[in-house]
Amino acid sequence: MRKSILAFLIVATAISSYAQPRGKKPVMAPILADGYYIGNKGDTVKGEIQTNPDDELDLYKSIMFKKKGPGKLAVVDSRKAKGYGFSGRHFTMVPYDSESNVYIERLVDGRLKFYEFRYPDKKNGEEIISASYYVQDSGADDKEAELRELKPLNNNFYKKELKPYMKAQPMTWNDLDKFTFVRAQVVNAIKEFNKFYETTAPAAED
Repeated sequence: MRKSILAFLIVATAISSYAQPRGKKPVMAPILADGYYIGNKGDTVKGEIQTNPDDELDLYKSIMFKKKGPGKLAVVDSRKAKGYGFSGRHFTMVPYDSESNVYIERLVDGRLKFYEFRYPDKKNGEEIISASYYVQDSGADDKEAELRELKPLNNNFYKKELKPYMKAQPMTWNDLDKFTFVRAQVVNAIKEFNKFYETTAPAAED
């Protein structure tokens, strides 16, 4: 699984993405929210996380964290945490290259998991933020074990690529636009699909 994640992150600019202008924001006082991180040994550390880093893309590399009460914010990155979350957002660590890791955000949890990775890019000489998307079927049977692996979606063929994951509930897949990837529509379709497999078991934090 780690090899496949590494491969698709290296070629992130060639897969499903959207872009938005990127500009520097003025430095602001830290805004904190209750959050947690999962240590590399699986322990959960609760505290507060800064939700307005100077660069919004910092959230895909590290967080500023402190335990509740007096104390200073400190950097927590992939050397210390394999995942983290705050305000209903959850991130998990994946390898970026042979020497470093990044975090991707889980947009949808359930049988089908849907993730986003945002990164700096350029378009027509302008700095922008692009995003790539990934899907994983945590409930695939042994005959389709490859669907358990985290896989990228190509924005030009995303509907075709989603079909093997959603074929058991085709009505949740049929209404997706064949040509245009729309993030909100894909999120909603996957959530609808997952409703058929919901249980009373609580979702994992990381």
